[in-house]
Amino acid sequence: MSALTFSPRTGLTWTVLRLHRAALWLWVAYVALCAGVQLWLIGPGTSGLGIVGRCVAGVANSCVAQGPTAGAYGFATLSVDVTLAAVPLAAALYTGALVLGRELERGTAQLTWAQSVTPVRWLTAKLALPALLLTLGTGLLVALRQAVVARAPGLTDNQWYAAGSFDTLGSVAVALPLLGLACGALGALLHRRALPAAATSGVLLLVLSTLLGQLRPHLWSTRTVTGSVEQGYRFFAGELTGEGAITGSGARIDDPMCVDDRGCLTEHNITGFYREGHPPAHFWPMQLVETGVVLALVSALAYAAFWLLRRRVPSAR
Repeated sequence: MSALTFSPRTGLTWTVLRLHRAALWLWVAYVALCAGVQLWLIGPGTSGLGIVGRCVAGVANSCVAQGPTAGAYGFATLSVDVTLAAVPLAAALYTGALVLGRELERGTAQLTWAQSVTPVRWLTAKLALPALLLTLGTGLLVALRQAVVARAPGLTDNQWYAAGSFDTLGSVAVALPLLGLACGALGALLHRRALPAAATSGVLLLVLSTLLGQLRPHLWSTRTVTGSVEQGYRFFAGELTGEGAITGSGARIDDPMCVDDRGCLTEHNITGFYREGHPPAHFWPMQLVETGVVLALVSALAYAAFWLLRRRVPSAR
């Protein structure tokens, strides 16, 4: 796509839309397709599941699907979750390489700054419009995904702790693309070349996403269930974060795997067993806390990008 020259008659927002109209239509097509798939899941897809058992939210495998649409239902939910999880990385790469990096590398950004558009205003427009479109699109898809969950909450495909889809079922899914956008902006301002900017943006996003995954279990206090030696490990519904044995002093240790060996249990002073983790009710508190953390990271990265712009471009100060 060739760069367009800014003029007051076209407006900066319109210019950004014209420059990236292919990406805009691709995003609209993706959102429409993904929304259509989820509408099918809410209606005909669920109606043909042929659910056996009683679906209970929070209880894994409380029901199974054996109807004619069961296979397509699982494939569709997995496809929605996988593609939605890939949006932040796509946003980081596209922003770093094409939205900002290419214009800085070719000098078209500098040409725009010479036409009464300040660098700060230029960067704001380049980020604000994609941020709005990403938020609207992912917000719609997450709302539909929640409607899918509500129709068959007991299926493994719809349980955030069983299907590994925590990042795609709530507000975190709306915030993560903004993190990708901010990573792209910082990568572009650091290198001012498309390919290095894309590489840095992608690596930065992957590092931050990994750290968020490691931090997630600690964002909200866990719940613990204990059982005596006779009871063994009690059932725990939700995401399990730890389990082991309890000694007579109340200390938690790794399970020595004594099973029913009384001598072994006595030798290790085992008086019971514990399991801890996050029950299904912790989903939204964890979502909101992690969303806050992600938005704080977005703010920090955006601030760093604008700081770099002001530092490297005298007219931006």
